[in-house]
Amino acid sequence: MKEAPKYEIVADHLRQQILEKELAINEQLPQENAIAAAYNVSRITVRKALDILVDENLIYRIQGSGTYVKDNQPHETGAQESSLEIFDFSKFKVKLLNFAVDKPDTDIMDQLNVTEFDFTYEIERLILDEDDEVVAFQKIYMPAKVIQGMRMDVLKGSIYEFLTEDQGLTLGSAIRTLSSEIANSDTIKIMGLNEAEPLLTMEQRSFLNNGQIFEYVYNYIRPSKFSLHESINLTD
Repeated sequence: MKEAPKYEIVADHLRQQILEKELAINEQLPQENAIAAAYNVSRITVRKALDILVDENLIYRIQGSGTYVKDNQPHETGAQESSLEIFDFSKFKVKLLNFAVDKPDTDIMDQLNVTEFDFTYEIERLILDEDDEVVAFQKIYMPAKVIQGMRMDVLKGSIYEFLTEDQGLTLGSAIRTLSSEIANSDTIKIMGLNEAEPLLTMEQRSFLNNGQIFEYVYNYIRPSKFSLHESINLTD
């Protein structure tokens, strides 16, 4: 029996790793030369294997960054923005502190996969409860080349609702990193705290369903004022 081409063998192995979740959604694949060395093939062979997986909607490429596992799980219509939303804006209010369009610094360029020549929306806002108590402070960055026509009134509620209903975008997935810290002098002043207190920090990178990153958010949350609830379903 004739042996399958090497690029199909490489594609089969990578496909199996993705489908068996050995490679997580939005996880970066090794560089092409590393894959080539692992399978003892040429980079051209690796590129052909990756092209197959791109066509199968299993991975996506970001120019200048790398190749990543795509979230190809179906999302229910109308539920996609709520799966990324932390705060229910029917219960919480927003106080907008800053809205600007500017060139990103090095860290934001890395987080959003943009260049020094791109513009980003820079948003700072407080989340308030019904008693006007500060619940959280958000720093939001979005690439202007992906999100167009951002308005100040949008920033006083759910930005995701604007993206899906006005912009016609389909949200895909997010990567969240949770940690904790004691409020420093800057956050004490911005959030109007009486003293240094523990804060839950949540860093989030959000992606469209085509794999394009559209948001980087840093949340400073007061656990004394807000509890984060996650629903986990282990059934198919």
